[in-house]
Amino acid sequence: MKQIKSSAALKADARQQLLGKYKTVILAYLIMQFLISGCMNLAQAQVNLNTGAGMGIYYLIYFILLLLSAIFITGQNQLYKNIARGLPYYVKDMWVGFHGLADHAILVHLIIFGLCLLAGIPFILSCAFMAYTKNYYLSLLVAATGIFFLVMSILLSIWYSQALYLITDYPDESAPQLLKHSRTLMKGHAGSYFYLLVSFIGIGLLVVLTFGIGILWAYPYFTATKTNYYLELTAPNPEEI
Repeated sequence: MKQIKSSAALKADARQQLLGKYKTVILAYLIMQFLISGCMNLAQAQVNLNTGAGMGIYYLIYFILLLLSAIFITGQNQLYKNIARGLPYYVKDMWVGFHGLADHAILVHLIIFGLCLLAGIPFILSCAFMAYTKNYYLSLLVAATGIFFLVMSILLSIWYSQALYLITDYPDESAPQLLKHSRTLMKGHAGSYFYLLVSFIGIGLLVVLTFGIGILWAYPYFTATKTNYYLELTAPNPEEI
């Protein structure tokens, strides 16, 4: 199994890489949030959420924006990869996903979303069932089943987490190939990647304490660290050089 830098080392690299570059990454983040969140807020203001049709339209718009966000994330990942690799970087890198890669990004995101949703439905149903049943042992069985599927949902999201990074490095790969490629890269690394994500919980709490302002620093830091993890995964092994 390939050796990956510790989360502390990956974070240290991210902090170093972002020095003097926060203006660019913050602007890129704000543009993405303005476009996605702005459209959601506009939809919420224009659609009557008190009717079934209105709710249906709202969730349809939400789903479409969820898929479109995959295109922006693809561009965002390219921006951070350029920074980590010491290459020229620009805010316009955010639009890379729209240059012939949009269908790949949307399909990858759709497949991941669908798989995680399917794995998560039993957990949701088990929670609902537990609220009504009074049988203690049956509740335990349902709870265990629900937790199992919740863990599966988390594992699926981790296994395929590198697909939107791979798109710009392997533009000729199809969506299924990108997902398979991601799972191959993550083989044996799910635990370390999960630990990396969990290690940012403290920073997330700081964001809350700053009433959200801290996200302008935390999000680039988080994204740069995840990007460094991807670059570690895809770097050639020393013995192969």
